[in-house]
Amino acid sequence: MAKKHILMLQTFIKVIFGSKREIQKVIPDSYYPNIYQIDYEKLKINNIDTLLFDIDNTIAKVDDLNVPKETFILFQKLKKQNFKILLLSNNNIKRATPISKVLDVEVLANAGKPDKIAYDKALDMLNSKKENVVAIGDQILSDIVGAKKYGVKAILVDQLSKENNIQTGMAQKLQKYIIKKLTKKNLFKKNYYF
Repeated sequence: MAKKHILMLQTFIKVIFGSKREIQKVIPDSYYPNIYQIDYEKLKINNIDTLLFDIDNTIAKVDDLNVPKETFILFQKLKKQNFKILLLSNNNIKRATPISKVLDVEVLANAGKPDKIAYDKALDMLNSKKENVVAIGDQILSDIVGAKKYGVKAILVDQLSKENNIQTGMAQKLQKYIIKKLTKKNLFKKNYYF
């Protein structure tokens, strides 16, 4: 089993058994329906200059090499606002590289999120500081946990599509259990955006 899967399962088990410390690591700093509704101006005002985007079901459908037109337009706008952008994906290079080429941004494939090594590499690639970075993704156990354990802000977005492959499907099932647990504790609620 890959290190990233072990880390995700460890977090899942600790959250389900009520570890307050781990529960704090699964709660995002912000939650939006999609990447298009994120308040990027507010991020700029708060000294965020670096955006780490997940790929699958965050900016494109799982295993789909087609980039939605609105995503392309958004990334052009963000680059004009001088954001540094990196695609931070656990998917392979064959999947990640074509997307990065279309969007004309850097990519780190096979990243190994939530392992902190992924974030070390990402920040080194962009020459960014933790306090100026936000990670954006649809998966609590990889995108949110990885960012928060590393010490960068994390934005959760809803899945772009309900379609999943084996890896993303399993993560989404575990995520549903986590959301149920957080909802019972009044710590997070699906579709209640902040």
